[in-house]
Amino acid sequence: MPVKRTDCCHTGGSIEWDKLGNLYLSTGDDVNPFASDGYAPIDEREGRQGWDGRHTSSNTNDLRGKILRIKPKEDGTYDIPEGNLFPKGTDRTRPEIYVMGNRNPYRISVDKHTGFLYWGEVGPDAGENSAKFGPRGHDEVNQARQAGYFGWPLFVADNRAYAVRRFSDTNFVGSKFDPKAPVNNSPHNTGIENLPPAQKAFIYYPYAESPEFGDIVGKGGRNAMAGPVYYASDFQGVTNRFPDYFDGKFFAYDWMRDWINIVSMKPNGDFESMERFLPNMKFSHPMDMQFGKNGALYMLEYGQNWFAQNDDARLTRIDFKQIIAFRSLILLLIKWQAQHP
Repeated sequence: MPVKRTDCCHTGGSIEWDKLGNLYLSTGDDVNPFASDGYAPIDEREGRQGWDGRHTSSNTNDLRGKILRIKPKEDGTYDIPEGNLFPKGTDRTRPEIYVMGNRNPYRISVDKHTGFLYWGEVGPDAGENSAKFGPRGHDEVNQARQAGYFGWPLFVADNRAYAVRRFSDTNFVGSKFDPKAPVNNSPHNTGIENLPPAQKAFIYYPYAESPEFGDIVGKGGRNAMAGPVYYASDFQGVTNRFPDYFDGKFFAYDWMRDWINIVSMKPNGDFESMERFLPNMKFSHPMDMQFGKNGALYMLEYGQNWFAQNDDARLTRIDFKQIIAFRSLILLLIKWQAQHP
């Protein structure tokens, strides 16, 4: 997988397995975001490939800005599973691609019951919408029920479209990209031009308060990540497993905002509601989590300082403990109050 190491940004690097033994691997767009005002990096000038996300994320012939899906073999090679975005042998495409149009899919998760793929997409930095360039930046939590194109750098959030831009002409005002029929006509593109329809984000939020999802996602810095989906049936006979209330719920979290949210979904997987998990507990930049076979939720916390040996960096274990004595005390108090009004 060719990458550039001369400047930043976005590496991805999360891996997961599904129940069929397929390996999922996320890759960042490998594009410098600091010359596009926090909007879409689509600089098509000669020599500016590193500033053009259409060279990687929206390029069907490049493995960057993707979530790949392969089937490893014992001899160190791999097969291509059925159902990836492009059938093996399709001209100017890579068959390893399961999801494309990613910016920085930093943490991914696979629901081993449904096969749905979840990931947190770290978004661009623009704080305001622009009539000229397009929408403000959003982080996304995404869900893929099948292979697809998720829009970057042509779209963000619920398919909010960026505009065609000429970096050599500051007065140019271009038309918006079409999410139903996206086209990658960048001179840096080595793949096909006509892309699959763009898929909307599952959850999305800007730096400011979110009109769509409200206070539950907060405001300020953002770094969305995807955790597991909990199934009570996976932990039958385990003493301290989470209650059935959490069954089928998805754990989404944010590294910057230090929250974990529990997402309830409809039977088909559509978003239904979201609530805070352990709202009174202070986390220190959660960056990975999964359930152990013992029913506990294990979570890595980075610590509050960047690029430092943080004293608050830790591996946290969260067990469910049913406090029978406390419940009995409450029942006794209720009975006493009934007898002594």
